[in-house]
Amino acid sequence: MKLVYISAPYRADTPEETERNRRAALEACGEAYRLGRLTGTKIVPIAPAGNFPYLDGNKSEDREQELRMDLALLSKCDELWVAGDRISEDMQRELRAAVRMDKPVCSMGLDQATVQTAITDMHPMLRKNDCVKGSENGDYSDKLLILNASVLAPWALEPENQLWIADGGGFGTSPDAMGRALYVTNVFDGEKARFDREDFHGAADIGRLPAWAKDGLAEFQEQNREESEESEQ
Repeated sequence: MKLVYISAPYRADTPEETERNRRAALEACGEAYRLGRLTGTKIVPIAPAGNFPYLDGNKSEDREQELRMDLALLSKCDELWVAGDRISEDMQRELRAAVRMDKPVCSMGLDQATVQTAITDMHPMLRKNDCVKGSENGDYSDKLLILNASVLAPWALEPENQLWIADGGGFGTSPDAMGRALYVTNVFDGEKARFDREDFHGAADIGRLPAWAKDGLAEFQEQNREESEESEQ
């Protein structure tokens, strides 16, 4: 039995358009099911469109939570199939997540070139070879660290979520301490979090980082300088 995630346009400017998109997604599910019957494959299509009516898609917080739930569903599926005549912003994020989870992506009518374009522009995940060699055995205090992608939730599989500054202390800053907790700040959105030392590949080798990562780090450092100067006045 194959679980297939149907990625299709859903949100629209009017309730009527949204409902049309929801019905189109359900029709795509029916098409996928019938295809499975014809080919002798037991396909269970899952369309997330409209699955969470208790969330208000017009509120950014609810919309983000809904997408996270969608990607949690995607993580349980075997494949992603693209339906509809276009790729929306939410669909693009679903496609990228599917690729990062090593799930096959198929098109139900949209030309493959359009689907491919949606996933080829994404940044690759950062790896251990992007770190300073041997840095995993050193002190992490105030260092830019690269989080292992395997630690991230399905909805968070983006390289921007791998870059953290160890500016919050914790016994885990020292490689020899008994405690392993490390308190860090994300370079791109300023989120503060707690991880274990072993969750990180090591300290980033700034020279090896791609341009988008260097730009994000520079912006983060500039913002910190401005905040520091304001607090001193």
